[in-house]
Amino acid sequence: MKSSTLVAGLWLIACSSFSWADTVSLPVTTSHARLIVALWEGDIDVTMSEGGEVRITADCKSVAPQAAVPGGEFRSLRSSATLPEIVTSDEVIAIRTHEDAPRCSVTVAVPGRLDLHARVNFEGSISVHGWDGRLVAWSASGNVDIVDHSGSLSVTAMNGDATVSLGDEGIDADSAITSANGTLTLTVDPNAVPQLRAQARWGDIQTNLDTTFEQVVEADGTWFATKAVSGDPLLTMRNLNRDIVIRSSSP
Repeated sequence: MKSSTLVAGLWLIACSSFSWADTVSLPVTTSHARLIVALWEGDIDVTMSEGGEVRITADCKSVAPQAAVPGGEFRSLRSSATLPEIVTSDEVIAIRTHEDAPRCSVTVAVPGRLDLHARVNFEGSISVHGWDGRLVAWSASGNVDIVDHSGSLSVTAMNGDATVSLGDEGIDADSAITSANGTLTLTVDPNAVPQLRAQARWGDIQTNLDTTFEQVVEADGTWFATKAVSGDPLLTMRNLNRDIVIRSSSP
């Protein structure tokens, strides 16, 4: 398997900090099956697009070492001028930053039905709009916002809100949404409601769906679940400290 690494150019200027922006376009082939966007710190925004290219725009803030000043004040000796690394293979397109990289905002527009893995390891938000395919999104500290999604998903917001709206096709496989310290909100088409299972350990569960939920007590706590229907995918929602809101997309 052949791979290549693309790194955009960087121009240094004489000041302690600066921002840069750059855009890279890569062809998407029928063999590509997965898109990975993994940042140490920053925001991820992914949308579906037309055409045969994935378009990646990165806006990063870089910090240069600070010069010594009179008075013995503490100063930073470390520079961070690492740009996102873009690696492609026969099956995967990956965009990554590492722990020593500056904070980056990465916007990706990609055509076709791919698996998407989006992850922020330290702090930052994830937004995905109109995705059609398998989705995994995880943020250590920041909101995760999934809009008009079709396909299975696994969404985790450890310290932020998890907000998911499903398209009129709903999900096509068992899925999960988790939040630990933010509100979990699910919006579904009333004509495409999957099996639902929800637990808010220290919060409330609210819904305006015309659907009956039954209380189920298990070893790991109390759950509220809709009636199981053979063949329908199951969407599991869990919130440790805040509320779960399940709403209809119709007024």
